Amino acid sequence: MTTQTLLTEWLETYEKEHIKSRTYSRYQGLITAHINPTLGGQNIEDLSRRDIQDFLSQQKAEGNIRSGGGKLSATSANLMLTVLNLAFEYACDMDLLSQNPCERIRRSREDAKKVEAFTKDEQRKIEKAIMASDDPRLFGILLCLYTGVRIGELLGLEWGDVDLQRGFITINKTVYRDKDESGEWQLIVDKPKTASSDRIIPLPTYITQMMIAQKETARSDYVIENKKGERMSIRSYQYIFEKLTEKAGVRKLNFHALRHTFATRAIECGMDIKTLSEIMGHKNASITLNRYAHSMMDTKIEMMNRLPKNF
Repeated sequence: MTTQTLLTEWLETYEKEHIKSRTYSRYQGLITAHINPTLGGQNIEDLSRRDIQDFLSQQKAEGNIRSGGGKLSATSANLMLTVLNLAFEYACDMDLLSQNPCERIRRSREDAKKVEAFTKDEQRKIEKAIMASDDPRLFGILLCLYTGVRIGELLGLEWGDVDLQRGFITINKTVYRDKDESGEWQLIVDKPKTASSDRIIPLPTYITQMMIAQKETARSDYVIENKKGERMSIRSYQYIFEKLTEKAGVRKLNFHALRHTFATRAIECGMDIKTLSEIMGHKNASITLNRYAHSMMDTKIEMMNRLPKNF
């Protein structure tokens, strides 16, 4: 059996029903674009641990298709290793192989993701531009700044997920773009990113009051709706955000910077890491701690400079 045949059997007949559609698409994309062109034609019995290691090293060095063969991220290389390991593990379970050639191969060390957040002054400018506008769609940007929700979670939010009496929102779904079986792009509504992403977020009182006003003019079940009263697409909302930042005269950062901005402001006002981690939907507090260490350092410096001089 060739590696390509194994990967197809594993992904289509075994793995597909157990994973989200976007995970399936990611696996399929890596197999088609990276793994099959190099390893697909080789028999699985002939692949050694060194062959897998050489393949991964080659991909890290020159596997970036978008840049025409440049360096590939450690995250992508590690995901390829995950796919191969799962497929060969399946082969061992089905008695197609006696040993998994991916065993004991080390994962690449992933570089820490750069966290970019808007400054307090930039946030004020963004909020001022939102309040000066009569476009109700912009309220979602304010909601992200004060809850840290991801764009998919925001666009998945429905009025049935909002408790205006107690001032809570429930995050239980997310929206993303993916291709259907015919290869056409479509909007998918699915469960949140991870189990910990399924959460309840208490709202600041002033945001709850704004949501009450927002609901009075709503034409649909969607908290953020387009001009036709339909659920907004991610691309459309990202475009609205870009235009807003231009109008506000602030740096051009991606939409996820709103989430980082919320976390940074929360740390600056003294929110503890465990609470912040739960609001953000992180798996554990160490993820929050590692990701926003730079924000904590600014707070530590400020706290240290507040120590009284006793000499």
